[in-house]
Amino acid sequence: MQTVTTPTLPLPLQRYRLFESHDMDEARESVARVFCPHGLVMLRPRTELDACHHSARLNRDVSLNYVQYGPGVQIDPGYLQDFFLLQIPLRGGAEIRCGAQRVDATPRLASLPSPTEPLSMRWADDSPHLIVQLARSALHSRLESLLQAPVGQPLVFDLGVPLDNPALAPLVHFIDYLRLTLDAGNALQAGSPLAEHAEAYLMSSLLMSAGHNYSRALAGDAKRRLLPRVVRKAQEYMAAHADEPLSLADVCREVGCSARALQVAFRQHAGQGPMEFLREMRLDRVRAELQASAGAPEGGVREVAQKYGFLHLGHFAAQYRARFGERPSETRGLRAL
Repeated sequence: MQTVTTPTLPLPLQRYRLFESHDMDEARESVARVFCPHGLVMLRPRTELDACHHSARLNRDVSLNYVQYGPGVQIDPGYLQDFFLLQIPLRGGAEIRCGAQRVDATPRLASLPSPTEPLSMRWADDSPHLIVQLARSALHSRLESLLQAPVGQPLVFDLGVPLDNPALAPLVHFIDYLRLTLDAGNALQAGSPLAEHAEAYLMSSLLMSAGHNYSRALAGDAKRRLLPRVVRKAQEYMAAHADEPLSLADVCREVGCSARALQVAFRQHAGQGPMEFLREMRLDRVRAELQASAGAPEGGVREVAQKYGFLHLGHFAAQYRARFGERPSETRGLRAL
């Protein structure tokens, strides 16, 4: 009777093998060359290590790694300093402590320790990990690019990353795509334009979907960016020229689109037409100046209104009262009361 043997599946990223070893010192030194110096001890003495490390670099700032130790181990890197690690147990689990945070990582809950917090880990028996290493400087630069502002405080992620969260699905699928592509040896040669774009997308996706101390700032900025560029540009132009004569044609000429297209974009994304936006902004400017000049001469209301293009004072007063619930003259007296 012929025996049927099941072929052994290759380990992830096997074509990028760095080492395989049963020796503790060799494993520690080899892993340290890619990551950083760290303590490594067996959780159960007199067990045989079965360690290997596969590492594939994308461009300059991101690498995908497969690391296994076999029996359970205690790993103490301390401060990572220069990089972040997104650590995904492929099976088994690990207890991760980073600063004041602690998680029990599983294949559904990855860990993302931050380099400015001390890190300590206990990997359980048979708990190989897929690890994405990201350069700290590159991730900070990407964050500043997304915020369009300098970053003052260090970036600190939530230690636990729930991989079954729908918001993280694009990131999880993209990491899997990268691993499969690297395993097949296709297209992602280190330093290629495709690898460079892959790094940029991976970092942006991580920043936009995983929790961290800049998540609220990113979410607020994302809402602003939801407005189409033509609407934002028109709003900025009208704000800068609110005290000048402006027609719809002037705004369209500045942003480079037709009047119909601009009106449709404003209605869909700002809930009002462009000239309604301009009128309300001008009314707001008038109110601010009236409040700042309480006690001005009687002609003050007329002068401020005409400055912002309200030439018919009766219509202006009606529009002002509809927006603010009071007459312009009452606004002038509010500070005096």
